[in-house]
Amino acid sequence: MARAERRFRAMGTDCHVVVRSSDDVAEAEMLLDLAETHVRELESLWSRFRDDSEVSRLNRGETVPLSAPTVALLRRADDARTATLGWFDPFLAHTLAELGYDRTFDELRGSGDSVPATTDVIDPPTTRRPPIGEPLRTRSPLRFDADRTTARLDDGAAFDPGGIGKGLAADLVSAELVDRGVAGTLVNLGGDLRVRGDSGADAWVIHVGNPFDETLPPIVELGISDCGLATSSPFRRRWHSPTGGAAHHILDPRNGAPAKIEVASITVTAPDAATAELLTTAVMLSGPIHGKALLSRHDARAFVVRLDGTSGEL
Repeated sequence: MARAERRFRAMGTDCHVVVRSSDDVAEAEMLLDLAETHVRELESLWSRFRDDSEVSRLNRGETVPLSAPTVALLRRADDARTATLGWFDPFLAHTLAELGYDRTFDELRGSGDSVPATTDVIDPPTTRRPPIGEPLRTRSPLRFDADRTTARLDDGAAFDPGGIGKGLAADLVSAELVDRGVAGTLVNLGGDLRVRGDSGADAWVIHVGNPFDETLPPIVELGISDCGLATSSPFRRRWHSPTGGAAHHILDPRNGAPAKIEVASITVTAPDAATAELLTTAVMLSGPIHGKALLSRHDARAFVVRLDGTSGEL
């Protein structure tokens, strides 16, 4: 059984696809071509930084005819908002743009707007919401017309696929590869990944990087099989906001501000990658008590690296 792999850049991140299939090298390359093409197609539909994407059109207030993958993305994201009591809120894209995350992070980094992980986050958005206990207090702003497969958003709302999209893409691409007959596959999109089938060993071994310094050795190695895994950190994406302060991409849905996170990183394993990705956000924001309940409800587990450098299961 041959193992083939490919690395490429898409969805604003580093992508890595591994397939285990027959010993036919041409077939393996064809499968990798298929996977890369699928990832890029999903990016073209979902990126909020592409003017012609379905998500961008939705965010401009249009009633948008949707492709099947975008219907799946919006339904999963909207259902997750309810299932997490609002700790995962995918409708904060306008707030992110207001804070300065209005272009890809590669462009932010290239412009010199990104800031080191050691910088304190001090800049709230201009519009703050009333602080309350649980975030979920309003109906969803998403309006589906199931008969016509179209959707629109209420005025003032905008959708951000960033907390679920790469995980769902990994689920969809890996499923297509299995349908094409691979014995096993890993689809890793910037640390949000899905593994299926035979790894050629006892498990797929995933290295969890050091959130304080990615050049250091991994914090831990996790062996996983037929599941999703995602890692998130408030240190990963920081930038200078338009007012000169620092911001990061994990927003507190109760007030729209960059959240005060009590861990350096969280890695979640769950039955699929979309669930793992959205739970990294929900568990970080809700805290250990509510977070453990969310993990249990979704048959998931979490490994955290704390701010003091210690680590272990949540």
